[in-house]
Amino acid sequence: MKQHTQFVQRGMRVIDELQHVDTQLRQDAGESLYFERQLESIESRVYLKKFRELKYRTLIPVSNRDAPGSSVVVYYLYTQIGMAKIIANPADDLPRADAYAQEHTAKVFSMGESFGYSTKELRRASMSGVPMEMLKVDALRRGFREKESTIAWSGDTAHGIIGVFDNPNIPQDQAPLNAGATSRAWADKTPDEILADVSFITGQISSVTNDVHEANTLALPISQYNVIAKKARSATSDTTILGFIKDPKNGFGLDMVEKLPECAGAGPAGEDLMLAYERDPEVLELRIPMEVQLLPPERRNLEFLVNAESEIAGTVVRYPLAMRTMYDI
Repeated sequence: MKQHTQFVQRGMRVIDELQHVDTQLRQDAGESLYFERQLESIESRVYLKKFRELKYRTLIPVSNRDAPGSSVVVYYLYTQIGMAKIIANPADDLPRADAYAQEHTAKVFSMGESFGYSTKELRRASMSGVPMEMLKVDALRRGFREKESTIAWSGDTAHGIIGVFDNPNIPQDQAPLNAGATSRAWADKTPDEILADVSFITGQISSVTNDVHEANTLALPISQYNVIAKKARSATSDTTILGFIKDPKNGFGLDMVEKLPECAGAGPAGEDLMLAYERDPEVLELRIPMEVQLLPPERRNLEFLVNAESEIAGTVVRYPLAMRTMYDI
């Protein structure tokens, strides 16, 4: 919320510059009359096209601690080794405890976008009362967020950025067949079979890491989320499968179960998948050394151009065994 407020404040400063950078802008009487007639039937309410919610900043911890201008993000994964034993007295063969570090790096990439206003657009916006400047700032911000979301989940093959779904170190499982051995899809499974799939993927994280990590987040494609949100736990229950999963008494340990459109088609051969993981900055982080910065407007003939830039290094996964996917659901 603080970052959004800062971005809006920077946008307002740019808008102020645009509105005052050229005080000689005037419209003549004929032009004014024309606009008055054109605007007579315009509804006062401004309608905006609705876009899907981008959830990557909710589901993935975001880090801004890297210095802007960094060429790479470097982090170290330390492994500690120690094993005591019973010794004789005196003894000179005590086992040695130690720690060693593995260096991991992620390249930082710059992103850019711009928007512009013609002098006529400024005059029309002023007369109509439509906040065209802020609409363009919001459109630019949305463009950056869309790209960040894509990089966070799916990476960028052209630039060698690895996302969550194409990280080769995160274990994958194929969903088992239903009782009739006819389908793996949740739409064709009983509540018990669906719960068994969720129990397996979350339980494997605990089992493989010896309870060092426990899944607290489950991300699902929209269709599969709707299945468990509407299907009853059993014929005699007034609780849905989703409600049963989220109930702490039932031992799944999930404090967040979310719809995530990016899960649709994210499997190895384009299958739908679910993602279970421990949502913790130590496990994974989206590294953004520099949030979106708006540069001062530049006048180019009858237009003002505003450039913007940011920096991103993608999603760093330090503990891939604290994450797991199951595809073909």
